[in-house]
Amino acid sequence: MLIPERKSLLESYEVEIETAYVELLKSFLDYLDSGEGDPRTMAGRCGARVAAAHKRCKRGLVFAALATAQADGLDITPTVAEHLFTRLIGRGVDLRAALKAFGTPGRTASAKSKVGPADLVEFEAALAPLVHALILEMKTIRERFRDAYAEQAKEAARAKLET
Repeated sequence: MLIPERKSLLESYEVEIETAYVELLKSFLDYLDSGEGDPRTMAGRCGARVAAAHKRCKRGLVFAALATAQADGLDITPTVAEHLFTRLIGRGVDLRAALKAFGTPGRTASAKSKVGPADLVEFEAALAPLVHALILEMKTIRERFRDAYAEQAKEAARAKLET
């Protein structure tokens, strides 16, 4: 299964992670200069931004895969999307986003999708390796920026001690 949005998802993820760590470093440098703020709060804010970016990237990959499957004729409904998200990522998806992406105006609950358990298993088997590979790439990006931040923060702290 080829997901054309994968590259752009990772590029967006990298920008978000870089921004989170740049802001963390700026907050830490301000803390070193003025003593104001709490490093734990700063780190928590950065962690929350990183986690949110991680979730958005995974969601983007699964949404793109579902949209591709829908374009190929698979009847993807918000409920089908919810089931796949739970199976692939371990958590559901925002129903509003699923309705916006996969809802059909005028379709009622009585018009069930023809996608059955076997289809879900097949789709999951095809997509799971892509999700896993994406997670590994996101981890590499995240660790690169985390390590760069740690080095810059140590250098700034050393410089502050020397003055």
